[in-house]
Amino acid sequence: MDTTKIKVLLVDDDVLLGSTVVAELIKRGYEATYLSATYGVEDAIKQLSPDVLVFDVEIGKENGIKMAEEVFKGHPALPIIFISSHHEDETKEAGLMAGGVAYIDKPFSVKLLSAHIDRFTRMRKLTPEAPEHIISVGKTQLDTRNRTLILIDDSMVDLRPMEYVILKKLTDHLNEIVSREDIYYAIWKKDTAYYNEQSLNNYIRRVRVMLENNDTGLEVSLHRSLGYKLREKE
Repeated sequence: MDTTKIKVLLVDDDVLLGSTVVAELIKRGYEATYLSATYGVEDAIKQLSPDVLVFDVEIGKENGIKMAEEVFKGHPALPIIFISSHHEDETKEAGLMAGGVAYIDKPFSVKLLSAHIDRFTRMRKLTPEAPEHIISVGKTQLDTRNRTLILIDDSMVDLRPMEYVILKKLTDHLNEIVSREDIYYAIWKKDTAYYNEQSLNNYIRRVRVMLENNDTGLEVSLHRSLGYKLREKE
């Protein structure tokens, strides 16, 4: 057993989803184990010593939140991430009150789950220094491996491909003007046939709105005929 790998225990009664997620996590370098029922969870925790527990809120007829609450009592240092198709605020609050560190709405991307796993297992392993793939900027952190933005409340924004490329380019040149040509190249490389001014305007607008709506402490300013600048709000 490779003890350097992050160990994930996933509990979900959706066998297709569970098997798919575990397979993707293994591809990403995790040591992942899947259970389709709550039976055997405690034994699995003792045997596997997972770094994180990913728990469905509704597992067959079982209440995943109540089960996780019992797990939390016996293993208070074990991060629990809930995944669920129940999007009500009351359910999310109940999950977090039961000991959960995060609540992810279904459907979700494996890269977003991976970003949460990395975030909270790093905290558990008492390594507060940010790894190389985490860039602190404004009130946020840009996770360049999972292409997500980690907000001040530990929630995360799953960035679309173009949003990530633009934000990464601007972050690399924080407080500097980046020309439209440089952003074009970052997005489309040498495929000049795909350069589209209106598309770039739309992508920039999305990034601006995303930064503004999530209290990132960042803003993108336009410098006519020169380009764009990412800067921290005063």
